[in-house]
Amino acid sequence: MREPSLLPVFGKLGVKAPVATVAAPASSAGVALRLREFLATHGGMLLKLSVIAWTVLILAAVFFMIQG
Repeated sequence: MREPSLLPVFGKLGVKAPVATVAAPASSAGVALRLREFLATHGGMLLKLSVIAWTVLILAAVFFMIQG
């Protein structure tokens, strides 16, 4: 009887596939490229900060509604 392979069935786990670049118009190509690079490196932190800011905004609104 043959032992099953220990290799992952669905390929390498934890390895991200390369992101395909989409051609943008020449006028905004530089801005779009910089924004894409920024989001690729800092996207997780930006998401966490936006959730924190949204939570603080909601709590502040509730606080001011209770006060007045």
